[in-house]
Amino acid sequence: MRNRPTLFFLLFLSGLIIPQISTAQSVKDERVASNLSKLNFKYDVKDDGTFLFTVPVGSRTQMVFVHSATSQYDQMEIREVFSVIYQSNQRPTDIQLAKLLTDNSQKKLGAWEMIIEGGQAFLVFTAKVPADQNDADLRSTIDIVATSSDAMEQLLFSTDEW
Repeated sequence: MRNRPTLFFLLFLSGLIIPQISTAQSVKDERVASNLSKLNFKYDVKDDGTFLFTVPVGSRTQMVFVHSATSQYDQMEIREVFSVIYQSNQRPTDIQLAKLLTDNSQKKLGAWEMIIEGGQAFLVFTAKVPADQNDADLRSTIDIVATSSDAMEQLLFSTDEW
């Protein structure tokens, strides 16, 4: 997570790269703030209400984002917890994408997504979870997102950019 200019560009785009998110809610969700505080996470909140924080993963770190904005499906309110492992004006290779697709089949929670926005390709691991998760379930989601993302970032790119 050493690439600060890229991080700020991503933060600018974060409201755009996940198109299923409702834009009506642009303040921080106090449910998330309360749970992150209970878990002793130090976090920042963007203007659009997205929480961002760094999670230690062994000797490495991974940036995790939690959207305040939620989406609805039937009676379910859904929130996205995600982490980016790649941002470039170059599309990932077919071999890299095949590894992500294969990895998806092993996941119990979350999935890999490739998002093209503003001429940039992003690889993102996203968990779509109930918006009213308690702190323990949110912690589990964060751990899954962070460890899955960090392991794949290291495997595909041998970096610790995010």
